[in-house]
Amino acid sequence: MRAILASVLLLGLTGTAHAADCAPLQIENSVKMVPRHPNRILLPITLNGIEKRFLFDTGGGLSAISQSTVKELKLPEFRSNYRSSDLYGHDSESFVQVHEVILGTAKNNGVQFQLMADFGAPNEPGHFDGVIASGIFLHDDIDLDFGAERVNFFSTDHCEGKVVYWPHQVLSVIPITKNHGHLEVPVMLDGHTLRALLDTGASVTTMDLARAKRVLNFSPDAPSSGNAPKDNPEKQLFPRRFATLPFDGVTVQNPLVYIQPLQFGGGKNDQMALGSRAEHQDDDLNRLNPDLTIGMDILRHLHVYFASRESKLYVTEAGQGESVLFKTPAAPEK
Repeated sequence: MRAILASVLLLGLTGTAHAADCAPLQIENSVKMVPRHPNRILLPITLNGIEKRFLFDTGGGLSAISQSTVKELKLPEFRSNYRSSDLYGHDSESFVQVHEVILGTAKNNGVQFQLMADFGAPNEPGHFDGVIASGIFLHDDIDLDFGAERVNFFSTDHCEGKVVYWPHQVLSVIPITKNHGHLEVPVMLDGHTLRALLDTGASVTTMDLARAKRVLNFSPDAPSSGNAPKDNPEKQLFPRRFATLPFDGVTVQNPLVYIQPLQFGGGKNDQMALGSRAEHQDDDLNRLNPDLTIGMDILRHLHVYFASRESKLYVTEAGQGESVLFKTPAAPEK
């Protein structure tokens, strides 16, 4: 796959590269997602010769490993200089170092992972053994190809704007902010400008209740419209259908957003399994927390390319035919 894709890219872009006196797009690594997990990106990874599967998490600040995996690999624990906490309220003050880590064609030595509680039971379908935080790859271009079920890594040395190598109908080019290893983009939700986090570690799209009240003038007493799950007032969980969520030219129609109190960077939150994010507990929460967290329920319908040096996000439909989620602009009148 890597050689084929690289050949296609080089052949397709060489002419443009010479004309602009810049390099063609070059792939450096390609990893096939573990199949049949539409709400998670699970990648095969080899730790000290033993294959595991880790969650690829664009919303995670730290790469982490489960206690069971640490026990299996017989890794010594070291005390961290800080304490971290995940969304399930599990705190950690320890890390381990793995001698050899292989992800696709990339091989690294002495990789550190924060030690966290197990991410589900081994017999559960969505179980994973650890988390790969995308922040460690932000020196590369990251290509999330959900149509082909692959995570690709490209060199940042290429012609500016010449990254969309796949066929598509609609393209959005969005400025992106790198915030503590997170990828944040401006979006519009029913006409309201919001700061959104792209979080492949979250199964659903969420918004904090207090922020929804302040920004959207949301009221839990307002009836839900459209086909949405029922409210759960006891847990302050209010699923709501909105009309549109535009990414510039690509528009998500009728997105479902789960509105509830959310806590990041520490504290107990067992109301909904949003992902596996681990953060430093002393982070500035107001700066870290986005208005909206876009989860895999939306992202899996997209093809997303993060151009690191350009600080831009290129977004199209996923590439397996037009999804019902998207609105294609009408053809211009002749």
